[in-house]
Amino acid sequence: MAKSKVSRRIFLGMVTSAGAVMLTGCPEKPACGKVAYRRSGRGMHVSNAAKKHNANRLYATYEAALDDTPHAGDRSRIVMINMNCSTYNKLFPKGKFIADLRHDL
Repeated sequence: MAKSKVSRRIFLGMVTSAGAVMLTGCPEKPACGKVAYRRSGRGMHVSNAAKKHNANRLYATYEAALDDTPHAGDRSRIVMINMNCSTYNKLFPKGKFIADLRHDL
């Protein structure tokens, strides 16, 4: 019997990583609504500038949220928010990617 080049450790690593990819996958969009994004410093130590910057802003795309940081060392996460279509269209008319809830709502 010939020895296999795949050891038990390598096999378990491949199976585990494939299972993790299948479980996490891409987030699905809600059936009756839209997805917006916001920056969150919850559970982390973030600067006061980041807290104030993140407080009332929503983003239409993940990339817009990624590009809009208060400073270079900001470690805030980007989280998804599900909202209905009418609110989304009110906050993000054509060509607008950042909404400030204090002014736009």
